[in-house]
Amino acid sequence: MSNSSAAAPMQITGGIDVGNGYVKGVVRGRVGGKDVFDSVDLPSAVVSTSRATPKVPEADSQATSIVVEEDFFNRVSASFTTPLVSHSDLRTMGRAALTMPGSKFTQFEVIGNRSKADQELSAVLVLGVFAAKALKDHVRAHGSLPDSELRATVRAGLALPIAEYVQRRSAFAAQFIGTLGAEDPAVHLVTIKNFNTPVTVRLDFADVQVLPEGASAQFAITDKGAPLAKALLDDLAADDPAEAAKLQGVTPEVLVGVRNTIGVDVGEGTVNFPVFSDGGFNSEAAATLNQGYGTALTNALEQMSTSGSANLGFANRKQLADFLQQTPSPFTRSRFDQASGFVEEEATYLCEEIGSRFQDVLAEVGGTTEVVYVYGGGSGPIKQILRPILQKVAGDIPVLYLDAAYSRHLNREGLYLAVKSVEEAAVGASEKKGAA
Repeated sequence: MSNSSAAAPMQITGGIDVGNGYVKGVVRGRVGGKDVFDSVDLPSAVVSTSRATPKVPEADSQATSIVVEEDFFNRVSASFTTPLVSHSDLRTMGRAALTMPGSKFTQFEVIGNRSKADQELSAVLVLGVFAAKALKDHVRAHGSLPDSELRATVRAGLALPIAEYVQRRSAFAAQFIGTLGAEDPAVHLVTIKNFNTPVTVRLDFADVQVLPEGASAQFAITDKGAPLAKALLDDLAADDPAEAAKLQGVTPEVLVGVRNTIGVDVGEGTVNFPVFSDGGFNSEAAATLNQGYGTALTNALEQMSTSGSANLGFANRKQLADFLQQTPSPFTRSRFDQASGFVEEEATYLCEEIGSRFQDVLAEVGGTTEVVYVYGGGSGPIKQILRPILQKVAGDIPVLYLDAAYSRHLNREGLYLAVKSVEEAAVGASEKKGAA
């Protein structure tokens, strides 16, 4: 174990897209004077238990292999001492939560109108990710667990559905930073208990940038520039040659310069429609549909139950979604086909709702819209149903569908870009002040 009591706080910057289905993130720390990045991709779920520790904690000597070499974000077990989390139960995050028995399984509510900002699962996932990153970087640097509390100063880029962003963005940021900023900072302690020796991480938030979901993805699209634009045009040519023919002569560079767009960001609990007019986010025209791919999954589970197919064996929509993301083996092909059939039927209804809401948004700004982008973690599974519906509504406006390789991670990259920009401005101002 390594001594960390005298160490200065670690500096961590991250864009964390807490979706109703999955948490996607990119987090940066420093090890040995160099920036170290980690990607985060885990189901938005936790299992809680009243036990103080896991039944069989890992040996401290396994810290490097488990924390650094494995996907530690998907197996963190921790308790939380913070105003944002009501109980100090042991909570296990991510993929490990899908197969671990416990007192309570928690996922985001996608049926109803309860704000994501009001569900403490948001805080658990954000704090858990940053605490895990702090521990990963410490073990990278020292090769062992710390022998005292770790401290980390955090800059975070987070997102809310557009409707919640308009109402809640300031309050959502304040709950992490503290109502009076540096004079009265919020205290967030995360005690990671995967090992025989618990590790407490103290997180202090120096800055939280809150962006509207979907809008952050637009920033990432612009940042990626011509290579992504070319991929979008190539996808359209392969998927709909007739529509692609209308864009003959449109180069990737021309597409990058487009300033009037509508996004269709399909998530698990919501579909957001960020609108950009003359290059700026248009909050008046942007909208949110309080349904998503998770709605189709939930309804499919109900249909399985009422039709006598409950023996397919899915306890919740997270298990179903995770199952459908995997390539079926010969042993699971029958279950895969049956489950896909139920989901596809419900997805058809969802796509019709998305098309109807998109028509409303287009009516507001359709005269100036140049391009429609479709992305988000829920967009891939419903592409073949949704794309023709959107194109019919859009008419001559091209609908460009982002490949899943880009799509699921655009919001996290845009969030990181936003918080990084503020961080660089703050560092620049500090250096300028010091020079004066």
